[in-house]
Amino acid sequence: MIYTIEEIEENQRKQKKRSKKIRIIVYIILIPILICNIILIIQSAIQPKETPELVGIKSYVIISGSMQPELNIGDIVIVKKVEDLQEGDIISFRQGQSVITHRINKIMDENGEIVYQTKGDNNNIEDSGTITDSVIEGKVIYKIPKLGKISLFLQNKIILIIIAFVMLCGMVADESRYNKRTYC
Repeated sequence: MIYTIEEIEENQRKQKKRSKKIRIIVYIILIPILICNIILIIQSAIQPKETPELVGIKSYVIISGSMQPELNIGDIVIVKKVEDLQEGDIISFRQGQSVITHRINKIMDENGEIVYQTKGDNNNIEDSGTITDSVIEGKVIYKIPKLGKISLFLQNKIILIIIAFVMLCGMVADESRYNKRTYC
């Protein structure tokens, strides 16, 4: 099929409009994500021993099977600090350098202080010791199944290098294709 110069130019104009619309949509999505990430990075730099939060919400990736079938390895849990915890609530709490997500099994009063006994749904015994409000990061308010597997996958430095290399090759190929159209 033979195209006239006018048809070719019209197709190029349509392609540029389409590209511009796609770029605008990508920017509308990426700019808020970038802003959120910058805020979280700054929080991490200022308070390295605390989990960064955005509007009081934190997120964690589940890395063990202790809460199966409710929470599986690779699920992301969204956690928010709440005042009124109940037996049966799933909470995330700090234990040393780790954050553990388990269910409140019992709420007790020890010497006038509220303490919580926790247990993983898939564990045979309760967690050793009790925890207090000071170590509780928050209550699980939502879970995103399997999305955390991407995060776990990307923690491998070799995978990150491969992804960066592929993206760089794609950008170079796209740029060279653009230059051929401009100068030919």
